[in-house]
Amino acid sequence: MIGKFWIKQLTVILTIAAIAIPKLYSQEINATVQVVAPRVQIANKDILVTLQNSLQQFINNRKWTEENISSTEKVNMTLFINIDAWDNDKFQGNSQLQVTRPVYGSNYKTTVLQFNDEDVGFNYREFENLEYQENMNMNDLTTLMAYYVYIALGIEHDSYGLLGGSKYYAKAQNLVNLMTNKPGWNQGDGKGFRNRFYLAENLNSPRFKEFRELNYQYHRDGLDQFYEDPIKGRKKITESLQKISETAQTNRNSLLQKLFFTTKWPEIVEIFKEGTTAEKTIIVRLLKDLDPTNMQRYEKIKS
Repeated sequence: MIGKFWIKQLTVILTIAAIAIPKLYSQEINATVQVVAPRVQIANKDILVTLQNSLQQFINNRKWTEENISSTEKVNMTLFINIDAWDNDKFQGNSQLQVTRPVYGSNYKTTVLQFNDEDVGFNYREFENLEYQENMNMNDLTTLMAYYVYIALGIEHDSYGLLGGSKYYAKAQNLVNLMTNKPGWNQGDGKGFRNRFYLAENLNSPRFKEFRELNYQYHRDGLDQFYEDPIKGRKKITESLQKISETAQTNRNSLLQKLFFTTKWPEIVEIFKEGTTAEKTIIVRLLKDLDPTNMQRYEKIKS
């Protein structure tokens, strides 16, 4: 039997060791960037690879917040940039931002946001240093990347904590204000209201608070419950969608509503295929009202 003296000594040693070993904190983003130009004749194709690697390093190696985030808590984002016009150092095209997060107790990663940005333009010289300073536009390209990062941080934080992404949405809005009159940053750019201006505006507006709360309730109260209780998980998801019914009727064409269902409809169909007949009847009726665009797809729940 170990004596009391040695127990005390062992406790002291373990305490010192715990203090001495630093926690492994790192940058907050785990980004994958892909840049393609399938329909553009570019003499130096290597510039696309250089641009892709530079953007990925710029996003992943920079400290974006004051939080201490461990390597296992990084925000996962994928950025796909399609160049459809090029003239010397000027690039024009579109992009798709995707943000995912793990679901508790599983190996499944759910897509929290999928946003198509139809009006992307920037200048880039191969091997140039990518610099960024908050509250200042040093470079249109890095300001655009910062916008995507803050949106990703906000969306991910909202999915874990009720309205937890507010400070990051505010940073994204500051960038929109900073870039006023720059192509791609204004109300009329892109396709209708699906642009950077309205994404930041919606996420910061009290009018759409219920859609931000939906992000939390759907993921944290609903999806994260499936590992322990699938029935409870489906019930919470149904309740989260019922809560936005009134707001959805008032703001039928809001960007956040469109983005949520564009992102989530395949997942929702798979989730409720395993439900009871009663669950299926309730959710299909609700979804057809909230998202009539995908009405036929929701019929698959019944099959």
